[in-house]
Amino acid sequence: LIHFSSRVEAMASTSWLWLVVAALVTVQCAGITSDATTSAAYEKVSKAVATGNQAEAAKITAEEVDILVQRGHHQIVKELVELSHKGSDEDSQRTATKVRQAIQAAKNRLDDLTRALDRNYGKAVEVSPAAQWAQNSTHIFVTIKFAQRWNAPGALEVENETVEISDCCFNFTAFGEHSFIVRRYHLSWHLHAAVLGKASSWHFAAAGRMAVTFVKADAKRWPSLVQGSAPKNLGVWRDMQEKWSSEMDTLEKGTKKAAKKEKKADDEDDEDPAELEADHISRCKSTTYRGSAVAELCGDALTHLMSRPVKGRKWLVQFYHSEGKGDTAAMRSILPIWKRLADVYPSSVPGGRVAVLDCAHNQEFCTDEEMATGKGLPKIEYFTAESLNEGVANTYTGSIPASLEDFIEFGTPQATKEPGEKKKKKKSKKKEL
Repeated sequence: LIHFSSRVEAMASTSWLWLVVAALVTVQCAGITSDATTSAAYEKVSKAVATGNQAEAAKITAEEVDILVQRGHHQIVKELVELSHKGSDEDSQRTATKVRQAIQAAKNRLDDLTRALDRNYGKAVEVSPAAQWAQNSTHIFVTIKFAQRWNAPGALEVENETVEISDCCFNFTAFGEHSFIVRRYHLSWHLHAAVLGKASSWHFAAAGRMAVTFVKADAKRWPSLVQGSAPKNLGVWRDMQEKWSSEMDTLEKGTKKAAKKEKKADDEDDEDPAELEADHISRCKSTTYRGSAVAELCGDALTHLMSRPVKGRKWLVQFYHSEGKGDTAAMRSILPIWKRLADVYPSSVPGGRVAVLDCAHNQEFCTDEEMATGKGLPKIEYFTAESLNEGVANTYTGSIPASLEDFIEFGTPQATKEPGEKKKKKKSKKKEL
């Protein structure tokens, strides 16, 4: 038994010894194989360089160049590059590509070694990337840089990106690497106003950046990109904003004009109609009847008088032409009478006012054939705002010039016939009585 036990122990020791020897032989063989491959590549390149054989140099593979760079045979690789420069541009470019690939592979291996020194390698660092924005009347333009600050270096590319654009919000997440540190880039914005999420878009732009275009739900200027306080690394995209500056100025002018018009309409609703009437008439240019009580009307004033009339207002209006068309003699003769009439008509007819409209500068209100050619001028009409809106106005057909009494009688409510005719009717009734 003792002898048998000794034989078994000796066999076990021998087996372990053989296993160790086999392992050493395997490692040695691998090393020999690797060295043989390196030696073969070195010899092949050296021969091509020594003989200056460019054809043989062109046959050297990218794997052989990679082995030489990996083993540190940089001088022979450099001589290979110099030899390729003596050949065609195509051969030179092929050799350059092989060498660059080998150098990049070596750099990647060294970078991996450097990363391994950091015990936090592989743990992503949270980064809120810098961004700039601009706008026109219908769109918001955003450019995002994968860096903490706009003027700082950052990741050249990202992966595993997630982008969500809704009608109110924008969310972005992606992973990138810079300075051997993995970073998680994340943005979560609640936009200043509503956008059309489905119509908005995004894409990766130049290295290390992405572009986002939001479609505004309403055409208006945004004072800021996001609600609340803006991030410190969110700035204005000045080049893009300058491109759309004129369009935004036009939008702003239109918005201010609309707001002013709306405010004016609201104010006018609260103001006294008589004050509004005087205000609109004062905006008309005064010419022939300047300094008198005659109201010199224009298109804006006449439109207002029809839309917002003073209650009980009655108008005697003379249509004339200041540039020589029409019966100029009649216009000159009626001028002093019309000025005097403006003083006495309001006291004779409650709510009455006397006005003129110069057809030379308000042709849109002198459209009938006689007035347009000047033959029917001067023309005198009596109307109220209500009757004018209904298309009804009484036209004076008596002689010009006429007396104050004739014009006042014509401008008295319910006076539908000429002054002479009415006087005759009154005399006949007196005789009958």
